[in-house]
Amino acid sequence: MTIASDPREVVVAGDVTMDWNLARTERSDDATMGWIAGGRTRTCWQRGGAALLADVVSALAGELRQAGLADYRVLESRAPRSMREASPGDTCFHHSYSLWSLFPRGPSSPDQAKRSAWCVERFLGLDRCLETAPREPDDWHLVVDDSPEADLVVLDDADLGFRDSPELWPKALTAEGHRPWVIQKMARPVAQGKLWEHLLRNHSERLVVVITVNDLRLTEVQISRELSWERTAQDLAWELVYNPRVNALSHCAHVVVSFDADGAFLLSPHPRVSTDPGSEPAVPRSQLIFDPTTIEGIWSQAYPGRMIGYTTCLAAGLARQLMLSPDKPEVERGIQNGLLAIRKLHREGYGFQGSSDSQHSVVFPVSLIAEELAEPKSSQPFAQVEVQDPVRFLRNDGARNDNAPGLAPSHGYWSILRDRYVGSLGQVARQIVEEGIEEALEGVPIGRFGKLTTVDRQEIESFRSIRALVGEYCRQDRAPRPLSIAVFGSPGSGKSFGVTEVASSILPDRIKKIDFNLSQFTGPEQLLDAFHQVRDKVLAGLIPLVFWDEFDTTLQGASGTQELGWLRHFLVPMQDGVFQEGQILHPIGRAIFVFAGGTSDSMEAFNRGSGDPAFRSAKGPDFVSRLRGYVDILGPNSQSGDPVADPHHIIRRAIQLRSLLERDARHLFVSGKLKADSGVLRAFLEIPRYKHGVRSMESLIAMSQLVGRGQYERSCLPAEEQLNLHVDGRHFLSLVGQIELEGELLETLAEAAHAVFAADLKALGRTVPYSGMTYAELPEGIKQQNRDLVRDIPNKLAQIGYIMCPAHSNEPPFNFPGDALETLSEVEHERYVQAKVEAGWRWASATDSAKKVNQTLLPWCKLSEEERARRYSPTIAAAMGIEELPEVEKEKDRSLVRGIPRILAKAGYAIERQRDYRVRGA
Repeated sequence: MTIASDPREVVVAGDVTMDWNLARTERSDDATMGWIAGGRTRTCWQRGGAALLADVVSALAGELRQAGLADYRVLESRAPRSMREASPGDTCFHHSYSLWSLFPRGPSSPDQAKRSAWCVERFLGLDRCLETAPREPDDWHLVVDDSPEADLVVLDDADLGFRDSPELWPKALTAEGHRPWVIQKMARPVAQGKLWEHLLRNHSERLVVVITVNDLRLTEVQISRELSWERTAQDLAWELVYNPRVNALSHCAHVVVSFDADGAFLLSPHPRVSTDPGSEPAVPRSQLIFDPTTIEGIWSQAYPGRMIGYTTCLAAGLARQLMLSPDKPEVERGIQNGLLAIRKLHREGYGFQGSSDSQHSVVFPVSLIAEELAEPKSSQPFAQVEVQDPVRFLRNDGARNDNAPGLAPSHGYWSILRDRYVGSLGQVARQIVEEGIEEALEGVPIGRFGKLTTVDRQEIESFRSIRALVGEYCRQDRAPRPLSIAVFGSPGSGKSFGVTEVASSILPDRIKKIDFNLSQFTGPEQLLDAFHQVRDKVLAGLIPLVFWDEFDTTLQGASGTQELGWLRHFLVPMQDGVFQEGQILHPIGRAIFVFAGGTSDSMEAFNRGSGDPAFRSAKGPDFVSRLRGYVDILGPNSQSGDPVADPHHIIRRAIQLRSLLERDARHLFVSGKLKADSGVLRAFLEIPRYKHGVRSMESLIAMSQLVGRGQYERSCLPAEEQLNLHVDGRHFLSLVGQIELEGELLETLAEAAHAVFAADLKALGRTVPYSGMTYAELPEGIKQQNRDLVRDIPNKLAQIGYIMCPAHSNEPPFNFPGDALETLSEVEHERYVQAKVEAGWRWASATDSAKKVNQTLLPWCKLSEEERARRYSPTIAAAMGIEELPEVEKEKDRSLVRGIPRILAKAGYAIERQRDYRVRGA
């Protein structure tokens, strides 16, 4: 790159503070002494606000000049550069005060000792400037040698007077016709003041605003906190575009919202802007740059202490990109580097610069941060994803979700997992089990709560809500009543485990779990013993985590059977925090009540509302009103038995399977990688249903012969009769025995499938598009259809108790017996329909590929509404027509099925009964 002879100019201006950092190096914990000579505190000074930002930008300009990348001259005010020019009593300046201490840090590398970092122990506040006299022309606030033609203006707007003082603004902002890039580092109140109005009116197309999410939250907006990245990002997207209080920000070139060390949100003009005069204006593009392994406010908890300078790092990272490439700046890279610099600052703490006694001079490490912004030494932990417009379904009148093909608007619950992994979920799930979740799921938010790991957005949000409730409850000095929450899920879904891990992750040494199964109680009088046990734990200084299992079961009392009869007996303990024994009221104390559903799989199924007489009679509405939160546990099976609507159940299943194997068969892992037969993993992951949820997965592992084995082999599995306790044993074993149809074998069979299908049509005197081509001449989409057909062959065979295996010369030709041909033809048609629906196709009376509509998306035979609902998932049923599939189309499916033996024969495979194959191969 050739640098111009005349350097470009950057102006840095705004609110300046004198930062007084009180560094406490020694302390006494003796509270009886008011003053001791042994304690040591040193006052350290630094330029803050716009002056500090100018120091960092100057360092970056020097780095760019030295590297030969760009030549910039940095212009700024005459703000003091030494402690001699300012004092705490000088009313010409704003003074900020904070107390700093050494906080522990881990070693930088394994061979180094533990270290400490200077961080903020407490913010002591701000002493605002009292100056009221008119400013002179040579006032120190003004930019020295200010240039009206500056290329970049960087502003630190902390609402300390600069925003409402036009006489202090750089000339480049007011010069007629000049439009420099402008970075406005904005504090609350957001989008207010003369400066903002001027910039919005004159510089919006080249204005970059940098704000923190907490400053936005204090500006009449609703943005969730610590629930999920998806929820927070969509909240921001809505507020910045549609909330009239702040939506003027959406007219800027870029808006960057900082989550401190955890991530950032970027709002920019949408690149696909329509030129049609009648079209609606494009919604700005929203992007989330985030750490998938954490959530807002969590990363820094591993590094005690607070810090000053986060937003300075982020603004400086953006400034470097605008200096480096003003015509096409890499804004996302500037954010990435800024976030890495923030983490560097927090880990390393403030440095010891500019003092003869450097041991105790606590100031911002300008050179360290400038170096990190230029060449980050850290690996890139931040993922990047485009945020789904939160009102897309309203604007598109129910258009389908492009991020999750085939899903109706009712399933528009945006998920980064669903965005990233639409297909190939089986391969991803296998990688999770074999190598771990971090290796398999790149850029997907991961929720960790103790030993519990989940990637489902709904579960993450629910668990984080519960964690926040429990954390707030445990921090209270006095708790007048127990904290009551509910947890629902199918049997064996892991209700107890999930909530226990979430609660225990907050105070592991104080929270004590107690279980009571109400279905085993003979009557309400047994609750008294249970409450006394809870009270004993409280008196021992613990916080009991009390599981009232199967609280929604029927109560068998002296007066007969009472549906939901247990609910009324908990109303007083939940509301008043006491239980009555005779005439005595006993206080319960601080406790966490967890009501685990036994008959209801979800809160929606349990909460029938006041309109249900039985629910109202059982005091159901009163009970629900006393709950402070709930969780619906999804478990390893697909929700409502609909794998199309819940395609990511296989990911949940994979996470649970790896967790169970790590716990119960640790010896099968070598360097973190599981040693297991591919067929065994396929069966565990692809079996349609576990009869008892996670407990069935756990039982299958326990029933396997794994002791002394170095690999989970097929021979380790129990017999079919034993498998039937927890799964469909025959289907499970057929999945184990399936041959991997990938690579060269897949292509061979796909080519054979095309040849057989074309030959059958020719024999019938019929043709269809592409039937006259060779496999090599087919378009890639048609080749993929043949591959999908071949991949499904093992599944079809398994449904009638057969399996594909290497052929032997003495085996007779195979023909599907009796009704099997019709059954498998129907199965093939349903596979075809499901694949089309998942790809976003719908039925129409005439096929139109451009519109993704097809006239063959029909049921195999005429069905009643009840049969249709029973046979198909809601997603597929909604996409299909209602008429019966024409006979000519059915014959195509029959031809495909008839051709399966010939397809397999071309690759040297035959078809055998599953039982016979297993005996011979044992």
